[in-house]
Amino acid sequence: MIGNNLPPPIIAEIVNCPEKSNDAIVRKINHYIESGADIIDIGCIANKTYPDRIREIVQLIRNNFNVLISIDSMEKSEILAAVDEGVDLILSLDLGNYKDFLHLPRDIPIVILPTNIKETYFPKEPDIRVKNLFKLTQELRQSGFKKLIADPLLETPITPGICNSLETYFLYKKQVKKEINKNLELPLFFGISNVVELMDIDSVGINGLLASIAVELDMGILFTVEHSTKMMGGVRELKESVKLNYVSKYKRTPPINHGINVFKAKGKTSQTLPEFDRTDAISVKDYTPGYIPDKNGYFKFYVNHYTKEIYVLFYSNQKILLKTLIGNKAETLSKKVLELNLTTNIQHINYLGRELNKAEFCLLTGKPYIQDE
Repeated sequence: MIGNNLPPPIIAEIVNCPEKSNDAIVRKINHYIESGADIIDIGCIANKTYPDRIREIVQLIRNNFNVLISIDSMEKSEILAAVDEGVDLILSLDLGNYKDFLHLPRDIPIVILPTNIKETYFPKEPDIRVKNLFKLTQELRQSGFKKLIADPLLETPITPGICNSLETYFLYKKQVKKEINKNLELPLFFGISNVVELMDIDSVGINGLLASIAVELDMGILFTVEHSTKMMGGVRELKESVKLNYVSKYKRTPPINHGINVFKAKGKTSQTLPEFDRTDAISVKDYTPGYIPDKNGYFKFYVNHYTKEIYVLFYSNQKILLKTLIGNKAETLSKKVLELNLTTNIQHINYLGRELNKAEFCLLTGKPYIQDE
């Protein structure tokens, strides 16, 4: 369901999908669906074509999931292969390739771009982008296509610059209000990952801000990805951000105090500090106790963000694996270690609690876990 005054659905892309194994694809889709994705996108590879593999992937998804599927490709053979298998959405057609697809079923949803990739034409000016989108809309509608989505192209901050691309979205919205253009209005495509992936800043705040812009401008559909480590959990962040902003829009208030929050590192509540006498307090700021090896062995900790699990591996000092524990709570894992009497070393127990707490935090936030050696 894409249209005015509806919460925008989220497309989650599997990057370089044709070159991934079936197991990796299924794992990623499970994670995306659990995170709130509405559409799974088969992300293809520039300058490589895999039409047969595309067919296999669409069948794989259909056989294992009840979810909408999109194909992200500009290659004719890949798009046609996906259409033959009943794909639900095509990304993307532009001024350079749309004539190759005029024979497609008229009811298939298609995202259109203001570019001509074949001729390396990528306009920067907002007014040119809008004119190109209007032109392509007219061409495809005259050919009978009804379900079109316009992508003015959201770009990366600083270079090439997000403000210019946002201006294109604002201009499109202004232009379609004019009587001459009203019949050309399409739902808008908002490629959020173009911003979030290319900034070394925590994704949660960026997702929240872009979701507010998307809801305020009544975007039709949002596109994101969890390709790099820093993006883990991004789909869930975006989903919750859409909920918060959508509720705010219809309550006519800022996105605050609605019982929905997307905080990770920060929050709204604070601790009340008691009054106490600091006269005899012991300062431990510079305290560095020496390390005493545990005669029983040592622990290795790992976090699996896809299965939502923490792995605790206990080795002898001869590097022989003695015990493996799997869970998702620091408290239950640490209590099981003590119950099994794997260590009685006080320093080791302190270290165990500290690392397990860090591992649980990383599991909850999507932050990569690195064990403190």
